[in-house]
Amino acid sequence: MEDIAIRVTGLSKKYFLSKKTLGLRFPERIKQLFSLNKKHDKSEVFYAIKDVNFEIKKGETVGIIGRNGAGKSTLLKLLSEVVEPTDGRIELNGTVASVLEVGMGFHPDLTGRENIYLSGALYGLNKKQINKSLDNIVEYSGVERFIDTPVKHYSSGMYTRLAFAIVTNIEADILLFDEVLSVGDLSFRLKCIEKIKQLAASNKTVIIVSHNTNDIIGLCSKIMCFNKGRLTDFGDESIIQKYIEKSITYDPKINTKDLMNDSEPEFKNLLRKEWPNIDEALGDEGMKIKKLYIINESRPGSESIFTNDKFSVNVEYEKFNDNEFYDIGCAISYMNIGFFGFNTSNSDLNMKNYIKRGTYVAKTIIEEHFFNDVILSMTFCIFKNNERIICYDVDALHFKINKYLSEEDTKHPKLTNSFTGPIQAKMNWEIIRK
Repeated sequence: MEDIAIRVTGLSKKYFLSKKTLGLRFPERIKQLFSLNKKHDKSEVFYAIKDVNFEIKKGETVGIIGRNGAGKSTLLKLLSEVVEPTDGRIELNGTVASVLEVGMGFHPDLTGRENIYLSGALYGLNKKQINKSLDNIVEYSGVERFIDTPVKHYSSGMYTRLAFAIVTNIEADILLFDEVLSVGDLSFRLKCIEKIKQLAASNKTVIIVSHNTNDIIGLCSKIMCFNKGRLTDFGDESIIQKYIEKSITYDPKINTKDLMNDSEPEFKNLLRKEWPNIDEALGDEGMKIKKLYIINESRPGSESIFTNDKFSVNVEYEKFNDNEFYDIGCAISYMNIGFFGFNTSNSDLNMKNYIKRGTYVAKTIIEEHFFNDVILSMTFCIFKNNERIICYDVDALHFKINKYLSEEDTKHPKLTNSFTGPIQAKMNWEIIRK
């Protein structure tokens, strides 16, 4: 196990969900709690982690993704030995330090300084070792002014910053971070990202749980995906693409049963959305969006879009008054990365032709070989008088752009490689001899 930092075999953690108190009011629950009659208490077995197996090598940075309740945080607690497994075995080759949920490991009545010493002692450091790192921890956390204040008065961001500073300033071999990048301001988040990169470069083993797939792609060499307590995928960043395909079609308002069964929703393109009833359409009394739709301009009528297809984004709307300006905005998202697609701007010299009442179609063309083989989602909004957003529809349309290899491409194998990111535009180059 010399080159293995973590080996997990047959790992499971189960809990019992009592049905006896379901639906009871608080006084009745208290009575049931102290009731001597326990024989009718029915419980449901719930596996937070079930039969998980994996190995992580020393120096690897691994990201863990999955929906809420998938078992990500439970896994980190098991690896941190905060909770005991029900079944299975965990082998750790080196010392472990972790930043789990806010406040875990801190005593609320102790000050920030006292909690540094407490945490250091729990990690096996003596007072001399803690004293050596104390100034760096306090400075890095950014809570110098409140270091002698009880941490129960800290914000969630201050809690996490102090915990992160402690963990990253001790000599641990394996570091576990649970959503640490989602708490705190932008400047500290950037510090965290830079610090994690330094840890990875120094051959530390790092595991990160995050819902931000952009952070996972930027920091991690391998990805784990969990679903309903099971490890469903373990590999490179292509796992994130599969995860997005399954997640983008999941709507808990429509199908809540998906949380409790093992089936995954199949990804389907949503290329069109319309509001037959104008009163329910997106907008206000001055303007309503009636239709949003994608058209494959290269192959009209096709429900599929390939990388070498030209397609258009169309917004059909009706304007009910004269002289007021309305702008239509569209944000195109890829793996939680938002980037601006297009807008109809009232700064356009020709906009004066479109302020009269009537029905219009705003259209933009996306040229072929612009996007990579990715999944895109589009959020639309309406600006009024260039001042404020009056309404928006998040992820109103979403679709997959499929990889297509033409005969010309296959003659040049290097052009067929997959690249990270949403854009893979073909560029025209020329060589000029000087």
